[in-house]
Amino acid sequence: MLKENNIIHIYLSRLGIAFKYNCDNKIITSREYSDMYIDEDQWFGTLTGLKSGLLLSPIAIIKQNNSHYLCRKLIVPFGQVQAIKKSNDDHQTVTIERKSSSTSFIHEYFVFILNDRLRILQPTDSPTGWLYLALLHAMTSHSLPDQYMGMTGMERCFQLLHSAGCWSAQPYDSITRNILLQIATISPKVNFYPEHLT
Repeated sequence: MLKENNIIHIYLSRLGIAFKYNCDNKIITSREYSDMYIDEDQWFGTLTGLKSGLLLSPIAIIKQNNSHYLCRKLIVPFGQVQAIKKSNDDHQTVTIERKSSSTSFIHEYFVFILNDRLRILQPTDSPTGWLYLALLHAMTSHSLPDQYMGMTGMERCFQLLHSAGCWSAQPYDSITRNILLQIATISPKVNFYPEHLT
């Protein structure tokens, strides 16, 4: 963290992204995503229970220049997605483990766009982003529809997995294969009866 005049420079070394805090107007703006700032209200109505994420909103919302269909962005780090059910809470808590025994996910993150016109969360990357968003929707799903999308996380997960965005003519890289393995881990196992005939 560096300070010059009334600007404090913030660097998130685990993600490799930076922000500027203006002491005068008390707004934290993004260096990578111009005209975006960290929203004070981090609730966006979907991916309920996700504890790792940063919601960016357009500065034009503050200035009241244009409030129609401005897209917000959600930055989510990449890692092993884990759900923990607490007995006193009605929804699971979803965390992202950034390091595993075999790989380190430093500087890996995804940016998703909250499309207020379509009321969906959209990935910006090709297959890897689509698959990771599908995994996040599956892990944060609830039996009731999300407030933002009007559908459950599993419904949106299946939409993403069936879409053309998940398919690629190129071989999948190691991150994409890791995501597919995580999806396979949470998927139900099919056993045929009787087993000796399979």
